[in-house]
Amino acid sequence: MSDAVNDPADSADPDVRLRARAAEYLSGEGSAAERAAFELEFARPDGAAARALREAKALAGELLLAAPPVAPRPLARERLLDRVRAERPAAATAPDPSLQPWKQWTGGGGEVFRGHADGGFEATAIAGIFVRRLHVDAAAGRSTMLVRMAPGTRYPGHRHGGHEECYVLSGDLRHGERVMRGGDFERVDTGSRHGEQWTEEGCLLLIHSSHADVLE
Repeated sequence: MSDAVNDPADSADPDVRLRARAAEYLSGEGSAAERAAFELEFARPDGAAARALREAKALAGELLLAAPPVAPRPLARERLLDRVRAERPAAATAPDPSLQPWKQWTGGGGEVFRGHADGGFEATAIAGIFVRRLHVDAAAGRSTMLVRMAPGTRYPGHRHGGHEECYVLSGDLRHGERVMRGGDFERVDTGSRHGEQWTEEGCLLLIHSSHADVLE
């Protein structure tokens, strides 16, 4: 009998290989290209990659709950708090523009036809969240887009610089106590606020919103 340990990533079983890739993705392993390729796979909420990622997250959560709580050393705690204090002002004053790539889009009003093959989804700075440009009115500071969120992804809280309309095409979108599902529609006014939004199953959204939204 050989003493070699089989790597699940080399298994002939595609389900085993997919679960191994999901576990590696959650642990931060793999090259940027490998992680980007896996994100494209789990962007489909009903796909095998999305199911593997959900299972890996559930297993990771169970392992964390099973571990006995350990109090951090005072020095480690202070270093962590110092880091949080140092990063918070920078995040508030200079958000990463790739978090909201539609703010960089250009275009004008008027009639537009965009076929299903005209332009694909582009990645945002949040792993698992992709956007597809449908229409941009730069003069009005507004965009219409499709937003695809992979299972378990979260979008930060924000204040609306103009009214926003959101129609859920599939999946689930959650914020506060509200759970929106396929066919649900929401419109919010200028100055209103959305807390952190997240999805458990993954979702596809049609959104018409302002470029003046501010992340919080």
